[in-house]
Amino acid sequence: MKKIVLIISGSIAAKKIYELIKLFDTKKIMVTCVLTNSAIKFVNKNKLKKISNNKIYYKNLFNYDHINLSRNHDVVLICPASANIIAKCAQGFADDFASTFLLASNKPLFIAPAMNKEMWNNFSTQKNVKQLQNNGVNFIGPVNGNLACGEIGNGRLEKLEIIAETINYYVKAKKLLKNKKVVITSGPTQSYIDPIRFISNNSSGKQGFAIAKILSYLGCKVYLVSGPTNNLTPDNVNLKKVIKTQEMYKQVLKLMPCDIAIFTAAVTDFEIKKLSYNKISKKNLTKISLVKSVDIIKKISKLKKLRPKLVIGFAAETKNLIKNSKKKKIDKGCDWILANKVSKKNPAFASDNNKITFIYENKSENWRKMSKLNIAKKLSDKIIRFFQN
Repeated sequence: MKKIVLIISGSIAAKKIYELIKLFDTKKIMVTCVLTNSAIKFVNKNKLKKISNNKIYYKNLFNYDHINLSRNHDVVLICPASANIIAKCAQGFADDFASTFLLASNKPLFIAPAMNKEMWNNFSTQKNVKQLQNNGVNFIGPVNGNLACGEIGNGRLEKLEIIAETINYYVKAKKLLKNKKVVITSGPTQSYIDPIRFISNNSSGKQGFAIAKILSYLGCKVYLVSGPTNNLTPDNVNLKKVIKTQEMYKQVLKLMPCDIAIFTAAVTDFEIKKLSYNKISKKNLTKISLVKSVDIIKKISKLKKLRPKLVIGFAAETKNLIKNSKKKKIDKGCDWILANKVSKKNPAFASDNNKITFIYENKSENWRKMSKLNIAKKLSDKIIRFFQN
């Protein structure tokens, strides 16, 4: 049975929470409730305990409840979420059991807001929401409708059936991808001219690390082969560090076979023909001889018995985005290409955001500009549907 932590905050919509727990029960999802200090005024703890058939948390009963609770569950849902708890999440406050638990949690977070329309539209609330979305938090609602205060507008809690189904879809997806082996390449590679100088690019590796994080949430066994970056390795991800393109290829090949291979790395297309083991003086460094690097995606896509079930590439272009990316997809032999046009408006490299065109079969799908973590979530949804068929 899948398990979720349900955090109930101080909103009048909390009166609907009993019905939501019953819906989760019909979907065989076990609920553990956590109450904020304000929520205690809106719900009956004994009734919650009886309906959920589980312990209720609203203060630390033992020394490490705020940590252990997260580790033993699959997902966290805040419903209803007040403006106050959204602000606490965004700013990292930890002044009660619920907010301390949220800070210590390492599980995916879903938020279903419910509040007055002006509170929802307030600049500070929207700033907090945007920050959380960029950090990969999933929002369910709110929607337009009649509000408890008598006004009409955006701030009403999303339908309980939609909230329950959204969480159910996530836990099903986790089951579907559990133990799928994923190999992801990330970051730049470097080709040294001498012990001091090298050729490379300004890839940050953020996209690859974001994809690794999301797929690890979904139960995949993730192997991340990365060139030099400053990113923190996500939990439950096996990191393999490399420097050269050839090293990256050998490491990826060693990890075959796998279910999914995702190539986000911006590898150097050329290698130095001959490395100098001593620094070359500036006056003598007048010419550099280059040879083509190994084409990792093409090599892996053309494997016979060891080819992954799904091979995904990334393409950075400055012009003719669709035409060049479709050609690349055919030439490389991969299943999907995520294409991004590099420009002043969309620098892509080293940025936290990107605008993607998703290319599959002979079709293309434009995605709006979004954070790289949200691109990872959107891509993971595509992967889930691929394995459902």
